[in-house]
Amino acid sequence: MEQDHAFDDAVIRAELAKYLTLRDMANLCLTSKQSFDWFVPHLWHTRAFYTNLKDIPGLKRYQKYVKVIQDLAINLAVESRDFWAFPNLQSVEFVPQSTGLFRGYTGFGSYNSAYSHHTFGGLPQGGVNAARVDLRLVLLLQSMPLLQDLTITLALDNSDVFQHFFASLQSLTQLRSLKMTCNEYVNPTHIQRVIHACRQCEELDFSFSGGDSFKGVEEKEEYEQAKLDMEVMEDLAVKTLKLATTLEDQEAAIMVPLLKKCPMLQELHMFTIKAPETVNLLKEAFLNGACPQLSIFHPGPDGVLKDDPLPVLLSVMGPDRGVNAVGLAKIDIISAHFKPESALAMTEHLSECLTEVHFRDHVMNFEVFNELVTGLPLLQSLRARINEISVQTVDINKFDQMCSRDWVCLGLKKLRLGSQLTQGIPTVKGESWKQSLPKRCMDYMFSQFAKLEQLEEWDFIAGPVDLFILAAGGYLRQLSELKSLKKLGLGPRTVYRMGAKEAEWVAENWTSLEWVDLGCSSMPVHIMDISRVKADKLALDTFIHTLRSRRPKIVFCRV
Repeated sequence: MEQDHAFDDAVIRAELAKYLTLRDMANLCLTSKQSFDWFVPHLWHTRAFYTNLKDIPGLKRYQKYVKVIQDLAINLAVESRDFWAFPNLQSVEFVPQSTGLFRGYTGFGSYNSAYSHHTFGGLPQGGVNAARVDLRLVLLLQSMPLLQDLTITLALDNSDVFQHFFASLQSLTQLRSLKMTCNEYVNPTHIQRVIHACRQCEELDFSFSGGDSFKGVEEKEEYEQAKLDMEVMEDLAVKTLKLATTLEDQEAAIMVPLLKKCPMLQELHMFTIKAPETVNLLKEAFLNGACPQLSIFHPGPDGVLKDDPLPVLLSVMGPDRGVNAVGLAKIDIISAHFKPESALAMTEHLSECLTEVHFRDHVMNFEVFNELVTGLPLLQSLRARINEISVQTVDINKFDQMCSRDWVCLGLKKLRLGSQLTQGIPTVKGESWKQSLPKRCMDYMFSQFAKLEQLEEWDFIAGPVDLFILAAGGYLRQLSELKSLKKLGLGPRTVYRMGAKEAEWVAENWTSLEWVDLGCSSMPVHIMDISRVKADKLALDTFIHTLRSRRPKIVFCRV
């Protein structure tokens, strides 16, 4: 009996297609009608056009196979003069040149307002009217019944564009994620209607910009009406919400009422708050039960307010704010400024729920760091940088008291810690190190590291001093209880002195270790010039060779 060809199995073809280039699949499509039928759907699964129009005819011919489109949408809009239909399209990313603007992200929830302009005399490239391109785009959406993820930039101040976009959203019953940018003023009632049309979405990402406050009676009435509409709107299914606006009036009319309609919200990215009264409105909303399932919070970058709103917001995001509130489990802070008041708010209100704290740009003083590790018992993941320790950065009168406090976060599994505590001290053998304030601090720090028996991943960048040695002044011997450690990253500018003895010790004590990164750059820490001191390359090579001979499966990365 003749057996079926192996490629007759669609699962096998799909798996094979993952390893083929577009050229490979195109060549296979030319070998036979059977192979054409097999690989054309995969060849046209994802299309990224950008500024090249050469694929447009093929897209039209094989549109029924397309599931993902990534496109500078003016190209598709200009070419879509005839009817298009994408019955299987699931994800589309339209970044149109029609508004002359692009949107970008620099981190979790951080908004990049530096746009690139590609218009000439008010018209986008190709001389096509911007509103006409936007209109073709929103009409095109109506040919995508299975669309789940949509990224789009529109000028919703055009009434025709808005009406057809609203109708398209109502027809997209499978839509789960909407990422929308509006670069001009938008009637707030239009924003409310768009939000309402996306009530089944699980992820919403909105960015609005334009002039500052309303300029007249008409705009004031629009905001008042939008606020009323928001208050009577039914609850949304959204679980992840990202908000960015340059308009103070939208905070009270749209942002705060929106949060009251998100009972299932789990993750919130909030851009800079501009109106002082918004802080009190948010506090009142959270205390009255808004977003009870909120567990992940990404506050925005440095704010424009005189008083930092973060301590107030953190104080009303704990499990004690309501019967059904779960409390924050993760905070990701991208601001370069984090005040001691925020650390106190964390330890006072979030100690019973907070498990992850990540700092992106902030370099904190030792006192703030000490407050976190001694006040957050459930902490499992921490990313932080500590400033250089000196009489200028530390209250000497409190130093001994801080160093007597035990860490309570003994369940830490991931620790990414950058430190400037040893700044300017080239070696642990010198008198400048033995008599220094940083040594007293490191003695305390490593006594606490030694207790982290559940630690699995540890990046520690504190150069130039090599603290992971067995000789006097080193701390490696204290760390024998880190049996769960799998990944170790050490700073790229460390003056390495580790050799065969250290390798033998690591092989014997860190039995779970799988990865050693000796050029770790996960934490940007500026170290003063250490050109006068060279790492012991022979000792380091011996360390690697010895450890590899004892534990062949360990992976090494080095500078």
